[in-house]
Amino acid sequence: MPLGAKSKSLEIWNGVIEKCEKKLARWKTQYLSRGGRLTLINSVLDALPTYMITKRLDSIRRKFWWQGNKENRGFHLVKWNAVTTGKKNGGLGIKNMELHGKALLMKWLCKYSNENQTLWRRVISAKYENEDSWMTKIVTTPYGISLWRSIRALWEEVKPKFKMKVGNGNKIKFWKEEWHEKGNLETLFPDIYNLAMFQQRTIAELWTPQGWNFIFRREPNDWEVMRLAEFLNLVGNFTGLQAYEDMLWWKGNNKGEFKVHSAYRLMDQSSQQSPIWPWKQIWKCRIPHKVSCFIWLLAKEAALTQDNVMKRGITLCSRCFLCGETLETVNHLFLHCKYTRQLWRIFLSLEGISWTMPRRVTEALYSWEEAGAIAKDRTRWRIIPASIWWAIWKERNSRCFEGIENSVQDVKLNCILLLCFWCNQLYSNDTASIVDVLDSL
Repeated sequence: MPLGAKSKSLEIWNGVIEKCEKKLARWKTQYLSRGGRLTLINSVLDALPTYMITKRLDSIRRKFWWQGNKENRGFHLVKWNAVTTGKKNGGLGIKNMELHGKALLMKWLCKYSNENQTLWRRVISAKYENEDSWMTKIVTTPYGISLWRSIRALWEEVKPKFKMKVGNGNKIKFWKEEWHEKGNLETLFPDIYNLAMFQQRTIAELWTPQGWNFIFRREPNDWEVMRLAEFLNLVGNFTGLQAYEDMLWWKGNNKGEFKVHSAYRLMDQSSQQSPIWPWKQIWKCRIPHKVSCFIWLLAKEAALTQDNVMKRGITLCSRCFLCGETLETVNHLFLHCKYTRQLWRIFLSLEGISWTMPRRVTEALYSWEEAGAIAKDRTRWRIIPASIWWAIWKERNSRCFEGIENSVQDVKLNCILLLCFWCNQLYSNDTASIVDVLDSL
């Protein structure tokens, strides 16, 4: 960014946007599966410095993920907020640009609190005045745009994610701030806090070479003596002041160092409920990435089956393309359709396992993993659902778009070929792996 430029002007950031668009233009998106697009978004587009233009770049990434390129039209099948959550919480692990932007700005709050002698810190402090030892007052300028106001507005959100590391004790308020490993002393001992005088004093002002120098308003009552003893025992393990200055200690890692990725991870976890989600069965299964992305859509019940197409205002024949008996939904097509159930029965009988078909895809992923405990080959067992679902989807699309129908035995053969190919990738050092899979079936 040019020196002296208006940092809030979108024109200044056009270079970043153009850089992003040029990268997209070079990629042959028409040949990329969703698995390939996911890899490129996470490894390349997320690496750009983007906190000032998050909405624009989110739009670019969203369009690239769902549509591939500007010429293609495509449905956005899952809400973007759900896509940008972590894989363990049901998303794709694509970075949430708003949270990432906050994490980048939080870094400046940490630097301001800990770097007391830097020139930029002294300039900000002189302009906005300090509220306490750690931060300036809230910026309330009635005119213009203040970059520091945007950063300072995050302080109340980020402050609880720090604790204070005691150095010389000149900055940390004994009662008011969280410096003890057990937590904030005012909160832990409100009764003793009310007894204490000089409640705004720092640790350095209350500490002497002989120990703590507390002054109370009155003698403690009999029922307060035990609490006072508990309080004194808790703070009695303090080892004394150090030569270095007090500093903020980041709770996100053991070293206490603020890291942008650590801040992002904390905010992402705090902003999302952790659902019961079969993420290992989707992403840890050794299958092609595009198939994992497809199974993720199935688990979200968002694949473009007839019911989901109709929700988008397109009128089609609502019957299942495989059985022709009922409305085509994700759970019907991939679990309960009589055509699909024949495939399930074939593979279950080959494995010698009895299994009750669950109602939903997510339940199927969980129960399939549990049933595999007695399977002949657990690695192969884990990828059987993916091979069935991928073959079913190709057969469904063949009937829908090409008018070509195949028998259950033909689709079974396709499933076995997929299993052989994927197992061969898993056992790449074993030249007989395909023969072994066929023999075991």
